[in-house]
Amino acid sequence: MKVADEEILQAVWLAQVRRTARGVITNYVGGSKGLTGERDQDRHFAQYQSMISRGGLGIQLSKGQLARRLKALIDGDTLHWCGRPGNAYEFRTETAMNVFRYARNWWAERGVPSGFDEINKRMRTIRLSDYDNLAVQLEQELLERFGNREVTP
Repeated sequence: MKVADEEILQAVWLAQVRRTARGVITNYVGGSKGLTGERDQDRHFAQYQSMISRGGLGIQLSKGQLARRLKALIDGDTLHWCGRPGNAYEFRTETAMNVFRYARNWWAERGVPSGFDEINKRMRTIRLSDYDNLAVQLEQELLERFGNREVTP
């Protein structure tokens, strides 16, 4: 089956958008949640895709063939390696940053705190009993708002 580069890029983009819905949340011991920071490193950890999980992209290629195709695309201008080449990759675009900001603000509007509490000497967190439902809701909003972006090699 012939798979175009555009199809692979679109699958990666959708996976990155989906990952962001939960990726901006840090899970703490005891089940409490807090928002990640706003640095580029925080955005990376909220959005990156890993080579080891490439089979979850839904592309009808063998893992080996998909790895070769992804590496060729990553070496171009569209996708970038994160950290050591061969492990994690991501779109580093203004739209990707907008997805990150939107998700972070969405959770903040629902009361999820961020940062360090100097008085109590711990991270600011909250317990969310409906976290999974909220994450699914945010994922749908992100896909509706950002999922149809055209990505080209």
